[in-house]
Amino acid sequence: MVVLGLGGAVAATRLLRPIYRAQANVWVDVPDRRGDPHADTRGPIRQGALLDADAWVELLRSYVVMDQVVRDLRLYLDVKRLGDRPSFAGFSVSDDFRPGEYRLNISDNGRQYTLTSAAGLTLERGTVGDSVGSRFGFRWVPAPGTLPAGRSVEFSVMPPRDAATRLGEQLQVQMDMNGNFLALELRGTSPVLISKILNAVTQRYVEVAAQLKREKLTELTKILEDQLTTAKRNLDEAEDAQRRFRTRTITLPSDQQRPGAAAETRDPIRVSFFDMAVERDQLRRDGEALERLLTQAGGLQTDALSAIGSVQRAPELSNALKELSDKQAQARTYRYHYSEAYPPLQHLAAEITELQERTIPTLARALASQLADRESELARQVNTASNDLRQIPGRAIEEVRLNRNAELKEQTYTQLQQRYDQARLSAEATVPDVRILDPAVVPQRPVKNTAPRLLLMGLVAGLGLGVLGAIVLDRADPRVRYPEQVSRDLGVPILGAVPHLRAKEPVEVIEALRGLRLNVLHEYGAETPVVVTVTSPGPGDGKSFLSANLALAFADGGHRTLLVDGDIRRGTLHRRFKANRRPGLVDYLRGEAGIGRELIVQETPYPQLAFIGCGTRTQRAPEVLGSPAMTQLLAELREQYDVIVVDSPPLTAGVDPFILGTATGSLLLVLRTGHSHRDVTGAKLEVLDRLPIRLLGAVLNDVPRHAAYGYYAYYSYYLPGYEAVDEGVGRTSGPRVV
Repeated sequence: MVVLGLGGAVAATRLLRPIYRAQANVWVDVPDRRGDPHADTRGPIRQGALLDADAWVELLRSYVVMDQVVRDLRLYLDVKRLGDRPSFAGFSVSDDFRPGEYRLNISDNGRQYTLTSAAGLTLERGTVGDSVGSRFGFRWVPAPGTLPAGRSVEFSVMPPRDAATRLGEQLQVQMDMNGNFLALELRGTSPVLISKILNAVTQRYVEVAAQLKREKLTELTKILEDQLTTAKRNLDEAEDAQRRFRTRTITLPSDQQRPGAAAETRDPIRVSFFDMAVERDQLRRDGEALERLLTQAGGLQTDALSAIGSVQRAPELSNALKELSDKQAQARTYRYHYSEAYPPLQHLAAEITELQERTIPTLARALASQLADRESELARQVNTASNDLRQIPGRAIEEVRLNRNAELKEQTYTQLQQRYDQARLSAEATVPDVRILDPAVVPQRPVKNTAPRLLLMGLVAGLGLGVLGAIVLDRADPRVRYPEQVSRDLGVPILGAVPHLRAKEPVEVIEALRGLRLNVLHEYGAETPVVVTVTSPGPGDGKSFLSANLALAFADGGHRTLLVDGDIRRGTLHRRFKANRRPGLVDYLRGEAGIGRELIVQETPYPQLAFIGCGTRTQRAPEVLGSPAMTQLLAELREQYDVIVVDSPPLTAGVDPFILGTATGSLLLVLRTGHSHRDVTGAKLEVLDRLPIRLLGAVLNDVPRHAAYGYYAYYSYYLPGYEAVDEGVGRTSGPRVV
């Protein structure tokens, strides 16, 4: 599980590549209005009036910026394998192309190609070197040598607008509180590509901002030119009226200046009277012009409103008209590049409507009211003048009025001419409001490298799953694994533990058998001889191995020992001692003629150890083993031997082991670690509880070295120098295992 976990983590690291972060900083020239509230009134176009602070972010994510970057860097193209990218060096698309997923298959000879869809539908066939996918809007002629023979190239093409939308969503933009500093960030798996994209975005952003400002200044110049034309026409009309008046009155006698007239005109009282009379008449005409513009149908004409002298001298209304001109120029510039759904354009249109329909008309009505009040006050002052002042000819007053009107028109024209010249100069030498402070550089270290985390998670997950699986398998394993499962769960005492046999003369196994011999003698008691049946829950538990070697251990201990192969179904003990299977136990119990007890008892190469084979195979094994002849045979053998060990079939092989156990009166159970079935053993032990059989205990066989079973052996592991050997005799002369 650990290996699988690490393998899965390694595979995941190839799919989840490290994430890099590219950063760039852009400066936006937006003035701090908190420091200078009148800063936006200077110059032909107010500083920072191109866009609001929030609109700069919208401009950065707009399609006019993103679309060009997507097309220049071909971000609409996705090549599945990195090694196939050189084949798309000259790839581009027309305005009308077919997006989707494609596969280009090269023939084995490298001369033909087949363009198919992702579903396998053939779309185009051709010769390598020709244009590929021209029917679908592709402009692609792969370079020679970039398409190897038999290669399959997978790629997908999406609409540039979708790629621009995705790029705008991936781009993170943050603006400071003053609106002067834009921090751009882009993350991706390719450090070179994301830095290249970010630099392309900032460069395009600066170009678009400069272009918008130039176009806005151009539109403002056109608006000022219209206003200048209106002011020039008004000035010409005023000068024409002045010339007509002089032409009409130049030959009249009253035109001759009488003595003292110069003194009268230089009198401060007379000068003040003339000024009040002229200003009263001018205020009346300006008020009438305002009322006509406010009451005419079709809305307020701002160009005509700007030509009124009183409007030029009203700061609030004049600034409102300037702001309206700037916003109208900006709106025209936006409409060259964006649709009406563009949020900044919608916001700007709402501001223009607010100025045209509410702000400027309200200020104009307030100015008209002020002009009426001022006119009434001047009329009252003129009416209260002295009789001498009333004798001033009306022609003189009219002349002063015309001169004053011409002067005001000239001042308005001069101011508009200055603004027009400044706007033209600014349009020809535009300084961009946006500058790149810090371009993006290729990042060297990833900000999110999931490889170590994935490897650690794979290791921990594999280890955890392995431990959990081991616990689950251990709990669900029905086989004997631990001593507690025998002594506590089955309730059978453990008499010994035989380790795994790894050599022909293992000291550990011999010592374990000696310890088992001692425990069996102690458990059996003082009664002699020792007659015991050895069995196991199932085949392969090692009961025959243990029966033979336990009998050999008793014989080595000086006990007259008899080993009986009671497994008459498939007994093989005769092979261990190179003895005869027939005549044997079955032949004797069946009472075949001429076969006596002396014929079935065989000598072995080991002193003090005799052997009886199983005999002829028979289907009547239970009847034969349970016959009186078996009881009589055991009774006769008890008188000749100190220990009788009977090897029986497994408990799951039938009633044979129960019959033999009843005949001998005692039973020794062999359990093999990792092999014997606990549930089967428990079921058979319940059967033994109902029979007159004494269960001496259990022997744990094939115990792994250094396992917990070692605590149940007198000789838990091999100690060099403590071998039980005869002095002066080789180690091979000692006890052996059969």
